[in-house]
Amino acid sequence: MFIQCDEAAPSCSYCVKKGITCPGYKSQFDIAWRDQNIIAEKSVQRRKNASNKADRDKSVATQLARTSSNTVPRVLPQDREEYARNFFFSSYVCLPIDSNSDRGFMGCLYPVWLQAGPSSPLRPAVTAVALCLLDAWSFSKTDLPLSLSRSQYMRGTIALRNSLSNAEGVSDDVLMSALLLNMYEGVVSFMSAKQNVSPHIKGTPALVECRKRLPLSTGTSQKVLLGARSQVISRALSSGERVPSNVSSWIEVARDVPVTPGSQLDELELEVANLRASSTLQSRGTERAAGELRKAVELDQRLAAWMNALPDDWIPVRVFGAYCIPESVRESGVYHNYCDVYRSVFAANMINSYRCSRIKLQLTILDHLKHHNTVSDTPSMLPLEIIQEMADEICASVPFHLGNRIKAGRIDDKSVEYPHVAGRPTESSHYAGAAAFGGIFSMLRLSELMSLTVPLRLGQRQWIGGQMARVKETYLVQQ
Repeated sequence: MFIQCDEAAPSCSYCVKKGITCPGYKSQFDIAWRDQNIIAEKSVQRRKNASNKADRDKSVATQLARTSSNTVPRVLPQDREEYARNFFFSSYVCLPIDSNSDRGFMGCLYPVWLQAGPSSPLRPAVTAVALCLLDAWSFSKTDLPLSLSRSQYMRGTIALRNSLSNAEGVSDDVLMSALLLNMYEGVVSFMSAKQNVSPHIKGTPALVECRKRLPLSTGTSQKVLLGARSQVISRALSSGERVPSNVSSWIEVARDVPVTPGSQLDELELEVANLRASSTLQSRGTERAAGELRKAVELDQRLAAWMNALPDDWIPVRVFGAYCIPESVRESGVYHNYCDVYRSVFAANMINSYRCSRIKLQLTILDHLKHHNTVSDTPSMLPLEIIQEMADEICASVPFHLGNRIKAGRIDDKSVEYPHVAGRPTESSHYAGAAAFGGIFSMLRLSELMSLTVPLRLGQRQWIGGQMARVKETYLVQQ
């Protein structure tokens, strides 16, 4: 309600009644627009209040966003190295394989790892292998100059060198780190289809001699030494070199370790490597040539006896037919109409190593029979028959290693099919072991058969080449 004072009176009745001093006359313009001015002022104030509230809300939202960005990143952090090590131990080291399977140094890696200190060279060595394998299964190129695996390999090499400069001696973890660095080189050579020169295995004999200065009182320590010994013998056998003379005596310091088929085979293959390295076809007396020939024949007989003495569950089972060999496995690659099933991929690899050693001996026998007028009861057809038999058996092991894999997939793919014994489905442990090691093991043995000096039947070399190409496709080996 608006009050207009009387212009003629000193005060209006309203002001008198209220007991207040009359403000006097108000112009009609002011009176007419006073309500609108009040409304406008209130409207402006409301807009100011709303604007101030919006500014405050915006400030609070900005502060919350900043706080949130500091506590919850857009990509959650992940320790890739720790993830890779977990992957490596679960997929390659701590496999559900029976205790009787001889896996060499890999069988005692985990207990040595648990005892290794934070500054041990074993940590970067294991991490390098783990990252390299994780890259391979992630369909990434391995061993790039700036890759994490390469940097860990370099760290491991430097840490190993620093440990060797320590006068305290070589412990289990130091020797194991050299074997892991060699494994890294092997994985890289496999993934890049290049020859592995094995620089760390070349220095392993000297490492072992240093290791022997400290007590080898535990079974784990002795198994690590025997694992290193096996790697040295394998390298000499594949490169055509003699095994260092001190390697023969290493077996004497591992008396607490039970004799296994693997250690027995190492002893025989050590002799095979030395015989092959010392045997040349240059001009020499007939007597010496005859002596080498007799030694090769005798060593071959001992190898055959090793195979015959294996426990029954180590002997591969030959299977036929669709009930034992799935059609997808047959389509992926079966040589002839059968394949062999083993207790594990490690047993299969060991027996294939035996076969390759026998092939090398037969080649030595053939060379002597061909280049020397040596009187011998060994006809040349017998070595050729043995070579063909060993080659056929290696080919028959390929489906057990690869199943029906023809393209890259996950390491834990349970849909892969494998040949199996009638009434005995493929064991769950085989899926893990075959995926992890099957490609490397089969490529290693097939490449030996592809040597131009190995006589094979017509078409077999082409089949082997096709299976090697399949391995490269399956494991994304760089062409």
